[in-house]
Order: sequence, then structure tokens, then C-alpha cells
Amino acid sequence: MTTTVPDSLPVLAPGAHRRRTDGGCFMEWASLLAGERWSDHPSCTHPLLAHLARSVNDRVGDLQRQRLVPLIPDVIGLTSTDPRWDLEIALVAVRRAAPEAADEDLTRALAAGLLTLDRALASRDGRSPGALRPSTAATLARIPDAAAWAEQFTAELTVTRFGSRDLARTAVDHAVGALAAGGADALLGVLEDAVAVCARLAGRSSAALGAPVTAGAGAR
Repeated sequence: MTTTVPDSLPVLAPGAHRRRTDGGCFMEWASLLAGERWSDHPSCTHPLLAHLARSVNDRVGDLQRQRLVPLIPDVIGLTSTDPRWDLEIALVAVRRAAPEAADEDLTRALAAGLLTLDRALASRDGRSPGALRPSTAATLARIPDAAAWAEQFTAELTVTRFGSRDLARTAVDHAVGALAAGGADALLGVLEDAVAVCARLAGRSSAALGAPVTAGAGAR
């Protein structure tokens, strides 16, 4: 499957833009390709995935930002009202970021978020409350001191106290902040992971992801 990007699309740029002639961010490109009103908050993409895409778009340099272009068609149609999506997006972001955080307090916060998000998904996975996903356990094993602190801190906490969407957005923001120190590769990687998770949740074939982007045809 080939996704066609018209020649008239603007170069990727940070921030929001009132007019296409001023440039466009990742999600503004997505809104245009989806046939929606020009906006960096289009309805074609899950709100938290779109928030992550905007955050990555704004934190990488001009040259690295163009590497995001092939991902833009992949986010179109990836949306749902299922609260699981928020938790899964946040979990994959925090899992990537926790071992990379340079600050002890941030590492602890990410470890606590990782435990809380994983536990919130336990019933949806069919796991017992005390059983972690193998990927979560492996990540925590890389940060044993923060994991021990987080285990004690989160013992009495539940997701319902925060609300899954608020918890997930806060976790994503902390994760992006931690990964930003690692440069563009780390940020691009977390967005790729989040897109892949949402594609799986949507039942989209992995073969449909990363389709080649061809310039030169007209807009849809």
C-alpha cells in the first residue's frame, strides 16, 4: 500500500500554524491527509497519540523532524474511545523512558507510573493484580532502586484516584521529558512504538505500517 503526499504540503515545523503557508506540524499534516479541517487536533487520531506526536514534533531539530514524515499516514484512523488506549500508549512511553532518565526523582516517578499503568491493565489482560507484564518486569529490573521505591509508594494507589486519562497524559509528558535528553532517535523511537501499539489495538496489519510516502500526486 502506498500513501501519496501532495507536493503542496508544507515542511514539518514546530508549533501550531494558522495557515499552511506558515508551515505545518505532524498532526496538521495528518489533518490535511485525512481530509479534515486544518488543525493540530484532528479527530482522525487518538488524542493522546496526537499529543505524543506533537510533543515529539516540537522537541526534535529541523533536520530530524523530517524523519517523522513516513509516520504521518500511519496515525490516520488510529483512534478509539476505549480507555485502554490511553493506558497502553502511556505504558509504552514510560517503559522506554524509565531506564533513560538521568534524574533520580524522575526515574522514581516513571517507575511509579509504570507500575500503576501496568496494574490498571491487569484485569483487561486477564492477569492477577500482582502479576506484571514481562516487559514491565524487565524494565523495572533495569532500575531496581527506583522500582523498590515505586513499589512502596504505589501500594495504596489506584488508577481511579487519578483517572486513567489524566494519569496517562502525565506519564507521557514525563516520558517525553526524560527521552528528550537522549536526542531525536529516542523521541522518534517512542512515537514509532506508540503508533505500533495503537495499530495493534485497532487490528491493523503490521504490513500496513510504514508505507512508502510518494510525493507528486494531488491531495485527497
